[in-house]
Amino acid sequence: MRAELVLNNLSHSLLCVDLNGRITYVNAATKLLTGLPLVELLGQSVAEVLPFVSLPNGRALSEQLVGIGHYGKPFLVVLPSNIENRYLASVSDVLDDDGSKIGYSIAITNAASQEELFGDGENGLDPLTELMGRKEFERRLANLVNDAATSSRTHALLYIDIDQFKLINDTSGHVSGDNLIKNIAQALQLELFTGDMLCRLGGDEFGVLLSNVDTFEARSVANRLVKAVKRMTFMWSGIAHKVSISIGVVLVDEYSLDRETVMSQADVAMYSAKEDGRGRVHVYDTRDKKLSRLHDDMDWVHRINKALAADDFCLVTERILPLVDENRRTTLYNELLVRMRYNGEILSPGQFMPAAERFGLMPQIDRWVIKSFFNYLQRNPELNTQNVMYSINISGQSLCQESFLEFVYRCLRRSTVNPEIICFEITETVAITNFSVVTRFIHRVHELGGKFALDDFGTGMSSFGYLQELPVDFVKIDGLFVHDMDKNPVHEAMVRSINDISHVLGKRTIAEFVERQEIMDQLRALGVDYAQGHLHGKPQDLLDVA
Repeated sequence: MRAELVLNNLSHSLLCVDLNGRITYVNAATKLLTGLPLVELLGQSVAEVLPFVSLPNGRALSEQLVGIGHYGKPFLVVLPSNIENRYLASVSDVLDDDGSKIGYSIAITNAASQEELFGDGENGLDPLTELMGRKEFERRLANLVNDAATSSRTHALLYIDIDQFKLINDTSGHVSGDNLIKNIAQALQLELFTGDMLCRLGGDEFGVLLSNVDTFEARSVANRLVKAVKRMTFMWSGIAHKVSISIGVVLVDEYSLDRETVMSQADVAMYSAKEDGRGRVHVYDTRDKKLSRLHDDMDWVHRINKALAADDFCLVTERILPLVDENRRTTLYNELLVRMRYNGEILSPGQFMPAAERFGLMPQIDRWVIKSFFNYLQRNPELNTQNVMYSINISGQSLCQESFLEFVYRCLRRSTVNPEIICFEITETVAITNFSVVTRFIHRVHELGGKFALDDFGTGMSSFGYLQELPVDFVKIDGLFVHDMDKNPVHEAMVRSINDISHVLGKRTIAEFVERQEIMDQLRALGVDYAQGHLHGKPQDLLDVA
């Protein structure tokens, strides 16, 4: 009953015909085209009731149902009795439960009404998919926002993203990625009616504009698109890939502020669909607390991307002090820490890193740190000595990218930086959950003379067995055990055992969160090699970073 109500309230005509071209279903809007009662249309030949001919070839619509070549794509038609009044028609197959074709659906709308809302659509086609491009899409969305503000009509934006597209792109190549995008574009187009505007927004993202729909209709269309893509099996080089899409839906109504806000809301809703498990639809609702939190995170994503583009990050250093045999240790050992500039302030990692990690931006930040610091060292060759060491943190996201390993390897080989003064840091959790990848990474860095440190050891998944297998040079004892070890005998025992076993394995130790002299003295007595913390000052700016 609900579906029937929706179909009868569509502003465009919708009819279904069998394989012989006889009408099996019509909605209420079709009466306006024929002037006949709906009951009289059933069983009639569409060629007789609606003798449309397509432009410019003049062929009858009824003759083109089979192999029409326009499936899903709107094309111009006219009635011979009134060639001045142009219509847009689109045709799609009707399938039964086992996938057999049993007829066709035909959607017809007044071309003038569509041009009024959307424009003529002659400009800005995407060269890969032949869909409209982002610029034209945004113009049409702005028209819908304006229309909703001045009328009682509501519209909708569907923001579509291909799930795990990067995985296919990275494993099978960009040519396969391009073909997947084209295949999905075709699958989406086949599911849309005349007047529904499909666009490629860029990369693996699409947008759909639906005019004169409510939330229920928009959600129904989105669910239909998700199911259509799930039915696909993308074949490339003999390998079958199951694909899916996530869709964020936003209703464009009188409360919609502007085009940018609507796009942002749709983007947030789409990410929420991904978080729900991918291959899903999520409708934006201002009352949704999860969406509100996600919206805040997306704001950070935009700020981070802007900062990356404008080079608005900076580096600071935190001193790591030798505790044992100071004369034979590295005289200058610093850990590099990244900060972000925003509105005249310097933001700490705790403010922007969670969003960066959540939305996969850490590899970009890691690359910025490495490139910037290597440029700094090349401009300051006096720092390329055997008596200095710099630690650079690497995220788990970066380590899992084959291209990132090659990036690091290339930077070390092609620069004038002495690899022996560079120490990369990874957390214990990242190392254990990506053991084989991390081990390979460490071996490649060691080939060039670089070093590795295992950060935050002692938390969560710690295992001395893993420590024995990981070829790291330094073990950083987690500050959770260090900061109160003079008052907590259990923590003191943990620090002692980690230090002793690390030394047996030939690894040097670094204690974190050292903020009191009593802790420093106790660490020295235990034979810990280095101490790091605010006892001897807070992080200092690294000047002149490019």
